[in-house]
Amino acid sequence: MLAGNTISKAIVTIGGLILANYYGPSSYGIYNVFLSYILIIPVLTTMRLDSIMVMQRGAKEIRNLFSGILLISFVVTSLIVSIMLILNQLGWVDFHLPVSILLLTGLGGLLTAWNLVQNNLFTKYRLFNQISTAFIIASIFSVIFQAIFYLLGFEERGLIYGWLVGLIASFIYNLRVAKGRISKVDFQLFKQSVKEHKRIVQFTYPSDTINAIANNIMPILVVIYFTQAEVGIYSMAFKILSVPLMLLSGSVSRVYFQKAVNVGYTDKKALYGLTKKVILPNVMIMFGFVILINTIGIYLLQIFLDERWSDLSSYIFALSFWILARSAMNPISPVVMVINKNHYSLIFNIYLLLVNFIALYLGVMKNDFLYCIWVFSILSGIGYLVLLAMVLIELKKNVKTQKS
Repeated sequence: MLAGNTISKAIVTIGGLILANYYGPSSYGIYNVFLSYILIIPVLTTMRLDSIMVMQRGAKEIRNLFSGILLISFVVTSLIVSIMLILNQLGWVDFHLPVSILLLTGLGGLLTAWNLVQNNLFTKYRLFNQISTAFIIASIFSVIFQAIFYLLGFEERGLIYGWLVGLIASFIYNLRVAKGRISKVDFQLFKQSVKEHKRIVQFTYPSDTINAIANNIMPILVVIYFTQAEVGIYSMAFKILSVPLMLLSGSVSRVYFQKAVNVGYTDKKALYGLTKKVILPNVMIMFGFVILINTIGIYLLQIFLDERWSDLSSYIFALSFWILARSAMNPISPVVMVINKNHYSLIFNIYLLLVNFIALYLGVMKNDFLYCIWVFSILSGIGYLVLLAMVLIELKKNVKTQKS
C-alpha cells in the first residue's frame, strides 16, 4: 500500500505542479471546484455501507453487500445529479459549473463511488497490491491525458477531462479484479447484513457525509465570494500539504482498520497499543514535512510555479497547524467504528462544517481570503486534537474495563 501510494502520489504531485503552472490558477480553481463535488457525491451515494463489508463475515454476505451497494450508488447518484440539473435550470441554485460539467460530476461521482466500494472489498480480502496498482494506473493516465488535453487546446477543462480518463482506467482495472464477485442482490440478506451494523448507518453515514462536505465545501463557497485564481492557489496549498498525509493515511488506515477489527473484540490492550504505534510516527513524519515545506520547499516550488502563484507560501504556512492536527487523527479514524463511538465523529464533523462557514463569513467580512484560511486552520486543528483526546481516553477506559 505504501509503495503504491508513494508512486501514485509522486506522479500526481510532480505532474500536477508542472501542469498547474501551464493551466494557471484560474483553471486550476475550476478543476478543484469540480473535484469538490466529486468527493462529496460518493459519500452520499454509498451511504458508507461499504465499511460494513470489512466488518462482515461470510463470503455470500460480502458479495451480496458488494452488489447491493453498487446498485444503490447508481440509483442515488442518478437522483442527485437530476436534482442538481433541475435546480440549475430553474435558476434556484448556481453551481458555478456549466451543464456539461455537472453531467460529468455525475459520471465522476459514480465511478469514484464504485472504486471506493471495490477498494473496501479488496481490503476485506487483503488485496492491498491490487488497490495500489489501481492508484498508480489512475495517476499515470490522469497526468498523461491532462497534458494531452492542454496541448489539444482544452486550457480550461483539460484538467477535468484528463482526471476522468484516469478514473475510468482505474475503474476498468478494479472491475477486472472484482470479476466473479458481483451477484444478483438478495435484498432480504442485504437488509439483514445492514441491520447487524446499523450504528454505521445511524452515525457513520451522516458523520462521513458531513465530513466530506466540511472538507470539500470551501472551494465551492470561495468561488462565490472570491476569485477563481484564489480558489486555485488555496487548492494547491491544500493539496501540497495533504499529499503526504493522504499517502500515510491511505497506506496505513486500511491495514489498521482490518487489524483493529480483528483485535478490537478480544484484546482491548492490543488495540490501544496498536493505535498509539500508528499515531506517533505519522505525526513525526508530518511535523518534519511541515518544517521542510515552509523553508526549503518554498524555494523548490518557485522552480515549478511562476509569479501567478506568489501567495502560495502564505497559504501553506496558514494551513500548517491544521495539517499537523489532522495527521494525528486521520490514520486511526476507523477506530470509532470499532469501539462503537460513531457519534464522536458525528459531533466533530458537525463542528468542522460550522468552522468552514465561520471562517468564510469572517473572511468575507474582512475581505481577506488569507484571514479566512487562518480561522479555518486554527479552529479545525483544535477540533481534531479534541477528537483525538476523546478517542484515546475511550481506548484507555476499555483496557481498564477488560482487566476488571
